[in-house]
Amino acid sequence: MRATDNPSITSVIGRIVLTLSRKSMRRFCLASLLAASLSLSALGQVAERGWEWQNPKPQGNAISSIRFAADKLHGWAVGADGLILYTTDGGFRWEHQPTRLVNALNGLYVLDPKRAFAVGARGLVISTRNGGEKWNEAKTPAKDHLNAITFAPDNPQRGWAVGTYGCILATIDGGANWVTQKSPTQAHLYSVSFFNKYVGLAVGDRGTVVRTNDGGRHWKEVVRMGQQPFTGVAFVTEKRAVAVGHGGHVISSDDAGLTWEPNDILMTADLLAVYFTDSDHGWITTNNGTVLSTTNGGKIWFPSSIRTSPRLVTIYFADAMTGWTAGSDGLVLRSDDSGVGWSRLTEGGRDDLADIFFLDNSRGWAVGARGKILVTRSGGKVWTPEPSGTTAHLDAITFINETTGWVVGDQGTILHTVDGGASWKKQESGTPQQLLGVFFLSPKLGWAVGARGHMVKTEDGGETWFLRPSVTKAWLEDVRFIDEKHGIAVGSGGTILRTEDGGEIWKDVSTNLKEWLHAVAFADGARGFIVGEKGIILRTDDGGKTWKDQETNVKTNLFAISVASRDEAMITGDQGRILATKDGGQNWEIQPTATSSPLYGVAYRGGSDAWVAGRGGSILRRIDSLATVRNPFTKTSSDVSSSAPKLKGSENGQQLNFDDDIPLAKPPVRKPQKP
Repeated sequence: MRATDNPSITSVIGRIVLTLSRKSMRRFCLASLLAASLSLSALGQVAERGWEWQNPKPQGNAISSIRFAADKLHGWAVGADGLILYTTDGGFRWEHQPTRLVNALNGLYVLDPKRAFAVGARGLVISTRNGGEKWNEAKTPAKDHLNAITFAPDNPQRGWAVGTYGCILATIDGGANWVTQKSPTQAHLYSVSFFNKYVGLAVGDRGTVVRTNDGGRHWKEVVRMGQQPFTGVAFVTEKRAVAVGHGGHVISSDDAGLTWEPNDILMTADLLAVYFTDSDHGWITTNNGTVLSTTNGGKIWFPSSIRTSPRLVTIYFADAMTGWTAGSDGLVLRSDDSGVGWSRLTEGGRDDLADIFFLDNSRGWAVGARGKILVTRSGGKVWTPEPSGTTAHLDAITFINETTGWVVGDQGTILHTVDGGASWKKQESGTPQQLLGVFFLSPKLGWAVGARGHMVKTEDGGETWFLRPSVTKAWLEDVRFIDEKHGIAVGSGGTILRTEDGGEIWKDVSTNLKEWLHAVAFADGARGFIVGEKGIILRTDDGGKTWKDQETNVKTNLFAISVASRDEAMITGDQGRILATKDGGQNWEIQPTATSSPLYGVAYRGGSDAWVAGRGGSILRRIDSLATVRNPFTKTSSDVSSSAPKLKGSENGQQLNFDDDIPLAKPPVRKPQKP
């Protein structure tokens, strides 16, 4: 009824990733309170970026806020990378509403089926008055990131938005113009709620609660409680209000926010959003998939756990029974029983994908967390999960032909298929170490590398694997062989190893780099590439004997490379970074992307035939020609002399169903009207 969203702290603020191995980053990336600074004009709309989402569907970017009109049919969801989704049937089908913005959109307020507002990074306020056919940007005096927006229930001309460093904006003309209101705090504010056009509350960092009783002309700090942030606030009645925050903190007020009392809800999870529809019914979301509900105004809260423990950063109920929640990896859920049960409105899995491989333009495979193996025979139009027989994290996959392939992963896991990935058999690797890279030169001859310098080799298709001597204790991330004798392995600490005898003896040919090297690929017997930390790209034209450092302006971590020909290659990395070259690496073209999530794998077959995969089960396929905006190298440096870590850690067109996922929602069947 009288509540606004709170975006999660990490949806409002950018993320810093520890400089570890790409495999460990897939599991242990840390969120930090670092302000995102995305440009308004950096990229075009999603459709213009040339990529389509294949998993999850309709998309996989984080959602920060979800809101519906009173009819329970028309609604929007907004989030990372300028995401705006729109539905006209209660969320069972969603469509992208393109804008030219790539700002993170953090807060949302829906007035009716035609009118809505969204706020985001760098003081952005946008609005639509025609159901999202067009979104218009309002000029604001703020450069701070805005996290939430609300309007007075008794006067929709009066509205407020709050953000970083205590920023408070207000409008008295329905959002056409915005002015700054004097704030009593420098704390980041994450949520704002008004009971009427006079009385309002905002909450944020360091347990801060600020209050106004004159529409924001004067704001006063009324609470500062510890170091944990409050992330959501809602009015329940004219006098009663509830605020929630990290560490399971819930406080309530019975005098319109003048004084507050802590409430013990017997849990310590981070609470991310709160919403009330009336004086009795309210809900709280958490970072671990628990949704709390109350039927007595917040005096007692009852938990309901959602399968897979998703991070849910926003919640909205249209009435006491029907509501929606959303959060990480594009997940949207719906409840029709007051939050007791939840079903999924989005399709596909959300486990991180570590690698992707395409044999041709139709047949592909992807692997990742919790033993997930996905298979497509339609170029990715449909991805089918296949049983792997393991829950180990799977790190790399390769196929030698349409039937025969291998997967490697944690705990020395090696899986083998002879039927195109429909079934998988475990092979004994002879090591308990994590295996991170695999390559086969023929159906019989293959190698795998991994943690602490471990190398294993097979000459019978994996029936037997035997350890090979290693000259390093580095984490070896990837391996490639040019022929039966000559191969390259790369890994932590800038390690580059080369063999000339099929892996019996390895020679260290490392450069003077110390960065973690994540992947290696060869176009032919002479030309190859290595990519790694801090934008490192190395090239060889002599089969790996020497490597040249091709410096770019890109400083993000690069995780994977796929070579389509001697001249064509594609690289993926952190923050959704994609680079491509058509001239053997003399110039790399930065590709606009539809996500800022880390991309850990790439399969590139030349031209516009490309797939990328990464965080949250993301799979995207290129649908347009590659971009031509060049990121030219400084002149290729002379040879970098020798020597240089990444710590670990059936297709029938039907919807994907993962047995361990949240049940998929089914739209209600409407009885045909009698003629």
